[in-house]
Order: sequence, then structure tokens, then C-alpha cells
Amino acid sequence: MINSFTQASKYITAYMGSTNDPYFSMSAPSAGMLRFNGDMRQLEVYDGTSWRTMGGTSASVSLAPDAEQAIEWAINRMEQEKEWYKLASNNEAVRIALEQLEQALTRLELTTILAKEYEQTSS
Repeated sequence: MINSFTQASKYITAYMGSTNDPYFSMSAPSAGMLRFNGDMRQLEVYDGTSWRTMGGTSASVSLAPDAEQAIEWAINRMEQEKEWYKLASNNEAVRIALEQLEQALTRLELTTILAKEYEQTSS
């Protein structure tokens, strides 16, 4: 049984309950009731007198290293492009270079499509 959870990646957001209330409403807990203590991040059982922590292990969730690397790359690229467009708004040379980059990317995409179609028809 899992009684705690660790967020092991900065790209995963895990929300845990922050209430000590049981999952259903009762005026007083009854022996055998279970609750997840969000503040303590553990499963508890009521023994008729007090809440007792249930034994178990903890869980850790993270992304694969390749996924984290891809996210880092994308974030860095977005920041780089934001900077380019910001500079382009005030700098003609940067604006022209960006237009040329966009045209080159369009040509690359079209050339790639044509190359793949050629490979399929020539085999």
C-alpha cells in the first residue's frame, strides 16, 4: 500500500488533498474508517479512539530522462524565439533574418515531403 507520494520531476505537478476529513461526512468517525491525511501525506485508519497511520511504502513519479530533455529543449527554444521576435520588432536586420529563416523552414518541409514521396515511389 502506498502511504506517501514524492514528486520527482519539476515537470510533474501533483496535487494532494489537504484535508484530514474522511471521504464521507459523519458527525464523528467510527472505528475502521479510512482517510487520507493530505497534510501528512499518509493513509490513516480510525481505531475507535484515534487516527493511526497505516504502514506502507512511498511512491515516486517522474518523467523519463528523454522526456525531461525534450521539455528543456522546447522551453529554451521558446525563450530564444521570444527574444528573436522581440529584437525583430525594433531591428530591421533581425526581422529580415527571421523572414528568411521562416522561408527556409517552409522550403525544408516541402523538400522533405517530396523526398519521402520520391523514396516511396522509387522503391
